[in-house]
This record gives sequence, C-alpha cells and structure tokens, in this order.
Amino acid sequence: MATDVFEKGPTEYGILGSIMAVGSLAGALVAARRTRVRVRLVIGGGVVFSLLEIVVGLMPTYLTFAIMLVPLGLASLTFMTAANALVQLTVAPHLRGRVMALYMTIFMGGTPIGAPLIGWVGEEYGARWTLIGGGALSLLGIGIAALMLLRRSGMTVRTTFRPWPRFQIAAAQLSDRAQQA
Repeated sequence: MATDVFEKGPTEYGILGSIMAVGSLAGALVAARRTRVRVRLVIGGGVVFSLLEIVVGLMPTYLTFAIMLVPLGLASLTFMTAANALVQLTVAPHLRGRVMALYMTIFMGGTPIGAPLIGWVGEEYGARWTLIGGGALSLLGIGIAALMLLRRSGMTVRTTFRPWPRFQIAAAQLSDRAQQA
C-alpha cells in the first residue's frame, strides 16, 4: 500500500509498521488486564479485525490509512491473545501441549500457503485487494466457525427481516427421544 497505492518510500513504509505496532501494544495492554476470556470475545474480535481490515484496504489517503492501522493492530492482538487463551483454558491439561502444537501449526503454518496466494492477488489486482480479500475471507471463516460452535452447543440461529433485520439465537428444542435419554 505504501509504495504501490500511495507512492511513498521506505521511510513512510516503516512509519506504517510503527503505527500498527502502537495499536498492537495497546491490544497487549488491554489483554493483560483481562481476567477471563469468552468465546464471544474471540468471535467479536475476529469480526472487528476482519471488518477493519476491509476498511483499511479502502482508505483513500496515506494519512487515513495510517490512522486506521492503530485500531487494526489493537483488534489483531485482541483476537490473537483471546483465541490463544481460550484454546489453552478449554483443553484438558494432559492434552494442552498437543492441542497447542496443532493450533500453532494451523495459526502460523498458514503463512507458507497464504503468502504466495496473497502475493499473486496483489500482483494481479493491486495491494488494496489483498486487504479487502483477506478481511472478507477472515470474516467468512469466523462466520463458519461461529455457526459450528452454535450448532455444537445446541443453539439455533434464526433470522428475521421484519420489522427490522436481526439474528436471534436460541436454545434448540430437544426431540422427545433426546429428552428421554
């Protein structure tokens, strides 16, 4: 974005990294104060991060892009620390090492697969689309994961469009067989 979209040099590119680090530091400080982590925080943090990534990709100027990197960094670290803590706290202690190894393999191991793909998107369609597409794919992944979690916990999601569009989450009705079991 710094060089291709805003036609800036290496100094301005470095400044962008520092600005995002300010948001990440703020996210780390907020995470350090948190006493418990809920699934709602992980999903909400992921949704906010995804939406901010899309918004950042649409910023018209270098200054607005730079300003939006602060909340993006904060949302990024909030999501990452909450997800990491939730995985560690919800796994049986004797399985924690194995589960964390798998979690980190997926979390960090996606880079060798995703980086060439994002590079190709940037080369073919421009730097903006790497952010917009990455945010959209993240949002899709979080939506799928959230629906799977709701289904697994016995909840149902209903949508209503009148009088106002909204989602309604409720406990699923158990069948007569399930109630007898």
